[in-house]
Amino acid sequence: MRSWYKYLIYISLIFLGIALYKANYLRIPKITSPFAFIGSSIFLFTGFINITVSWKYILEKSNYNISLRECLAGTGLSIFGKYIPGKVWIIMGRAVYISEKRHYSLGKLSAISLNDQLITLWAGLVLGVIGLFFLNGLQRWGWVTLILLLCLGIFIFTNFFHGLGERIVKTFLGKQIRIPSLSIKSTLMIMPWFIMSWVFWSVGFYFLILSLGLSGFSWSIGLGFPLACTLGIMAVIAPGGLGAREGVLVGYLTLSNIPITEATTIALASRLWFLMGEIFIFVIGLAANKNLRIH
Repeated sequence: MRSWYKYLIYISLIFLGIALYKANYLRIPKITSPFAFIGSSIFLFTGFINITVSWKYILEKSNYNISLRECLAGTGLSIFGKYIPGKVWIIMGRAVYISEKRHYSLGKLSAISLNDQLITLWAGLVLGVIGLFFLNGLQRWGWVTLILLLCLGIFIFTNFFHGLGERIVKTFLGKQIRIPSLSIKSTLMIMPWFIMSWVFWSVGFYFLILSLGLSGFSWSIGLGFPLACTLGIMAVIAPGGLGAREGVLVGYLTLSNIPITEATTIALASRLWFLMGEIFIFVIGLAANKNLRIH
């Protein structure tokens, strides 16, 4: 692995530490049901493995045959890039890894990674809207989420913005780069993989709440997690969605008649819980990268 790529990994880890320290999110909540917590962890880890699989499939649909091991390495090693302000590295990181490994066009791979991110956000918002519907919360956030869904849908399912992206690349780089695009059929074929990641995390979040000793709420409470995550990711200023995600999550949980004190505890616990999953996929990425040589 090239040294500058290693430095970017170290920088992302530094920003992760700084962000968590400043936000004071390193408080460990009390787990009252270890079995529920184990269940939540299993679904959490499965969701992270699944995002690697979806990354592999979107590359295949774009005519890039990349091994699952390379996808694991690229995804895991760049997972903490979202804590770097601007969130460019979360899109560029895995693209850079594959580009250096296979000598493919970084511009094309970055565009595919961006498309992957947009589909991920779209799938998360869809589940979030479903959750709001069951909790009668569309009156509060309905217009915002529906507008975001529409905008993301235009980016994903039409060619207008695809052509616009190619023109922007040509303007800044001074050369024509053909950005791979997915047909609506191809996008719909891989969409279930993106949805499944959010489903795994939603179920895991549900069990996390149970592990904290709370019960008697609707199953739809789990769908608040994809809603909070997607809106947090879209908060460009906040590194990794720190603060933004928790704020949305507290608001969603109160719709389920959970008192704000408990809702705040759950929101903060979910940050550490999800960080545990990020550490998991980072370690998996390190192991996958061990015998993969970057040329």
